[in-house]
Amino acid sequence: MKKSIPALIAVCSLLMLINSCSTGKNTVDQNKTETSFSNPVPSGCFVEWNDGTIQHYSSLKLVTGILITPHLVADNKVIINSGDILAYQDKGQYAVSYKRLKSSKKALVAAEALPGFAVKLVSGKLNVYSRKYYNGGNTVNEYFLQHGEDGSIVAYSKEVMKSLLKEDKKALDYFISNSKLSPESKKILATVEMYNNSQFITRN
Repeated sequence: MKKSIPALIAVCSLLMLINSCSTGKNTVDQNKTETSFSNPVPSGCFVEWNDGTIQHYSSLKLVTGILITPHLVADNKVIINSGDILAYQDKGQYAVSYKRLKSSKKALVAAEALPGFAVKLVSGKLNVYSRKYYNGGNTVNEYFLQHGEDGSIVAYSKEVMKSLLKEDKKALDYFISNSKLSPESKKILATVEMYNNSQFITRN
């Protein structure tokens, strides 16, 4: 009986070790999962690679500076270049690549996000994004609209906004009647908030 106890302990230890390895593998696999852009965006820090896979990190930081190509650093060690990803989210914001934006403007500014990336300002039935670009010697914001999570992200214009608002007469009338409201961003955000009013709306 005494001889069988050490053998039993050894077997139990081996089973625990195998189970631990299996759990570790599952954790690693969960860090990089297949998803489509139409699915809800996960929470936390992550990047969406060009092949559509999403990889989570504990931290994600935008790095810019003189003679430095803007890039992201994940977990203080992993360098991620803008050309390798379609979107990313740090603890403060969600941003999408220029590859997903329908716009003729070139945006090379890296202030709040990677160059050419648009930051999500409002989430809801109608989403609003913003990115910075150079207009002569000045930096200005370009706004984008997206109907639902799987809709195209198109550059804002009065015509585009009216088209997206056609199913909501109250929001459309507000937008038209406040055509001279300044700045433009105030009119866009106020109109979108009214449009999304019947649904849960979040900023960022």
